[in-house]
Amino acid sequence: MADQETFGSWKSQTSAIRYFVFLIILILLLSVTSPVSAKVITYDGKTNAISIQDLINSTTTGDSIFLAGGKYYEAILIDRPIVFGALDTNDPPEIVSNGSLPGITLAADGITLNGITISGNAQYGLLVQSSNNRISAVTTTGFDHGIGLKSAKNNILSGNILVNNSIGIDVDRNSHSNIFYLNYLNNTRDVVVQANDNVWFSNQQDYRYAGSDLSGPVGNYWKGNNATDNNGDGIGDDPYVIQSAVSGTPQGMDILDRAPLISTPDSYTLLRVTSPMNTTLSDGLFNPPEFSSSQLSQNQPDANPYNFLTMNNGPFPNSTANSPGPLNPSLIFLVQFWWVVPIAVVISAVAGIWFERRWMRRDSVPRGEETPGLLSRYVTRVKKSGPGAGAEVPGHLHYAAHLPAALEKKYPGAEYVAEGGVSRVFRARDEKEGRDVAVKIPIRFDEVSGTQFTKELHVWEGLHHKNIVEIYAANIFPVPYIEMEYVESSLASLQFPLEMNRATAIITGVAQGLRYAHEQGIVHRDIKPENIMVTADDTPKISDWGLSKAEGTKQSGIIGFSLEYAAPEQLAPNIYGEPGPWTDIYQLGVLFYEVLTGHVPFKGGGMGEITHSILHDDISPLTLSGPGSAEIRDIILKCLQKRPQDRYSSVAELLKDLEKIRN
Repeated sequence: MADQETFGSWKSQTSAIRYFVFLIILILLLSVTSPVSAKVITYDGKTNAISIQDLINSTTTGDSIFLAGGKYYEAILIDRPIVFGALDTNDPPEIVSNGSLPGITLAADGITLNGITISGNAQYGLLVQSSNNRISAVTTTGFDHGIGLKSAKNNILSGNILVNNSIGIDVDRNSHSNIFYLNYLNNTRDVVVQANDNVWFSNQQDYRYAGSDLSGPVGNYWKGNNATDNNGDGIGDDPYVIQSAVSGTPQGMDILDRAPLISTPDSYTLLRVTSPMNTTLSDGLFNPPEFSSSQLSQNQPDANPYNFLTMNNGPFPNSTANSPGPLNPSLIFLVQFWWVVPIAVVISAVAGIWFERRWMRRDSVPRGEETPGLLSRYVTRVKKSGPGAGAEVPGHLHYAAHLPAALEKKYPGAEYVAEGGVSRVFRARDEKEGRDVAVKIPIRFDEVSGTQFTKELHVWEGLHHKNIVEIYAANIFPVPYIEMEYVESSLASLQFPLEMNRATAIITGVAQGLRYAHEQGIVHRDIKPENIMVTADDTPKISDWGLSKAEGTKQSGIIGFSLEYAAPEQLAPNIYGEPGPWTDIYQLGVLFYEVLTGHVPFKGGGMGEITHSILHDDISPLTLSGPGSAEIRDIILKCLQKRPQDRYSSVAELLKDLEKIRN
């Protein structure tokens, strides 16, 4: 018996060791073979019949696209984590965008963009709408906004050239924790920033300057900075401060570069890059370009403005003419993050022993009585159809979003309708009640999204009014969702301008819904056409209470707003006070103006111009004719007063004036 027990114990240990060895071999195989799956694509626009966008649409995570020199006339959307750069940075490719779209838009996390020149007459040269990207050696010139960041987080921008733009870098209030260093800025206005937690210098770096090897943070080169350098380290002795970027924004949002460069970036050579965030490519890929001082000089206006992008031959800085090409990201990751391997080995050993012991005890549990595993990750599945599927346009992606598996049984045959910043909406059929319903779920199932979704649910489910979309059912487990009244069209789907009587009737209905919400202590704060559903008989119903706030509370579901519909107090609370019921009154005035004219009252060529217009400009003259036109003009003007105390004191007061017109 003892021998049998010993043999059993030995057998168990042997199995555990075998499983442990198998895991190590598997990890090694994956680390060796995974690089093979990544594609490297070169493109010159001549021998290839398809566009750059078609190439991007054909890539998957980890692929690389390198462009040959020359001009490419198209606006590019990069919506997957790939490497996109110059084949030869001595001859950088130039993206030319002559339409309304940015030259390049980054719409996915984890993109590497390197060595590209962007020109044209679009509003933005480069627009970053995602996070954890690395942007280097990019040149933008002649734009209203050289580089714009919208809801962008944890990006690193180094070694970029921004010259002769109206605004060099524009960072909105939802962009956080981005890092900017070794950039060259010489623009009408170098930066416009509405968030105060972005960093304008690097962490500790080893660098060479004026023949000396030094260590310390490095910032950016600001053309207007006249810093002194008494110790010869190439860094200004005093921090460089730029005043708050947008007129009327809260104090404490000034831009501070603690390590401003006293020379152009070509004077600094990074000896060892200390990356401030986790990146999947080697540090060597991200060294800044070797700029030429003479090319940056303002005394040579005829110099090619793009030449100072050039570096050594090869697709990235510090590569040589004989370079075999870019290193594979997966292999570089293993070299850079070698310490992950021993941690993985330890975890594998523990997991293997635990799994073996649990498996050895499995026979003691009767079949069918095991505890069900929590296998669902509660994610929305997105299916991607390849080129040529049916009548689809080749080379383009087509998405078919589905409900999470936990809800598919409850709502069979649900159809994807639309999505916003945080949620997706599906149309489903409630056979028991004999009606169509809309099912709203978060796009992401993380803690932040869940908290926001839960707050919206708690506000919305307590509102019951004919002019508010009704919630039929809701739950948080197993998947957060809201089942609500299905209304096919929104006000945004109607053709503006509307006939005056119809517009007045719709606005009156919206006002009645807001009056009810205000009586319950709820402020919507995001009234706009997309958030007003309209039934077949023209009954308006307010939807999307994600930005709403219960009076007396400190937080709402989401802190934000839609810029063109934002009230002055949402843009400059230090001047106009905090948002409240008066904010809904203002936005109702914007909505009334738009449905009657076909455009919003305050417009501009960019975020800065729109913000300035809302805070300082008078509305364009409102030309109306017919009975009640003068009264409507007065109502709209009173709603759109800059100071909340100059507007209607309540929606009820506003409704009295509206009812006079309708009667």
